[in-house]
Amino acid sequence: MKIFVQSASVGEIKEWAAADLLDGVVLSPVDLAADDPAATVLDRLAEIAVDFGVPVCVPVGAISGAEIYREARDIARVSEHAIVQIPFVEDAVSPIRKLVADGVKICATHVYSGAQAFIAAKLGASMVATDVREIDAQGRPSVEMVAQIRAVIDKCGLECDVAVTPPQNSTAFTNYLLAGADIAYVTPELFASLMVHSLTDRGVDRYLGALAKRHKPRSL
Repeated sequence: MKIFVQSASVGEIKEWAAADLLDGVVLSPVDLAADDPAATVLDRLAEIAVDFGVPVCVPVGAISGAEIYREARDIARVSEHAIVQIPFVEDAVSPIRKLVADGVKICATHVYSGAQAFIAAKLGASMVATDVREIDAQGRPSVEMVAQIRAVIDKCGLECDVAVTPPQNSTAFTNYLLAGADIAYVTPELFASLMVHSLTDRGVDRYLGALAKRHKPRSL
């Protein structure tokens, strides 16, 4: 499963790249406003694309067909690494089809069923993204939905990655991986939790304790 870091901080992204854990970036206007209120999404997109050369997911801020198309074209012009995130509403069908014909990479977001995933992939979206938190909040098993979306895409022989946004913890991350998700949007906070396990901490403590008790040769 690929890791797309959900961050607008160039410093954070650089740390992920240095660790060879950066497969892509999710650039949110909300995260950018918190990191640098004076920066624009398009400028930060250009900076990330040049510095790291990885896919960068950028959302449009529109839900009407003409505005979706216009904003998506503006984003795509900035870099060939851009993947335009478009909410999968009815008005998005026509612009997605046109954008794909223009060679623009599309991620259909807010996809919550196998049927939606099928239509989005059929239109040419290279990614579909499911906000698993929304599904869980309704008391539905999000892991089963991810597995269903994966099965539909595979059954129909469509080329489309399944992304989850973002898992709540390390257990959920593992479950989505096993369910067939291709990409996980990961926040720095989530990544820190992926590295932690109570048994690891206990094992390290025992190891350090054993080292402290080992025989030390006398110094002359």
